[in-house]
Amino acid sequence: MRRRERLWELREEEFEFAKLMMDIMIPPEISEALRSQGYDVLEARELPPEIYQDDRLLLEEATKQGRVLVTCNYSDPQSNFILIHEEWQREGKEHAGIILVPQFQISHRMRRWEVRDRLVKFLNRVSAKELRNQILWLPQD
Repeated sequence: MRRRERLWELREEEFEFAKLMMDIMIPPEISEALRSQGYDVLEARELPPEIYQDDRLLLEEATKQGRVLVTCNYSDPQSNFILIHEEWQREGKEHAGIILVPQFQISHRMRRWEVRDRLVKFLNRVSAKELRNQILWLPQD
């Protein structure tokens, strides 16, 4: 369902769709598919390398732009977005949200389209406001 077709589902308050920043680990075809559904998507690879190669700077840039970060980086023991989110919470810093996608689902070409479909379904029912300062796993359904 295209996001524009969701108008009949709007809640009493105006529903604001999340703007997205796709981490470098997310394949470009997922970004393109989301754009074709009407989503505002920026890919980390469009940023200078000093930003997209540093997870903290990437989250800062996403925050400046009001974008939810979509990433597979949750297991690197030195730097991952679960650790960074916890750090930001301790420091009282805010962000637009983080959506975690299991790496194996992105690595498998056939599963990428399942990820795209689940992401669209999720983004069509969760507002930008609801994602603020949250770190969530992409639902399996």
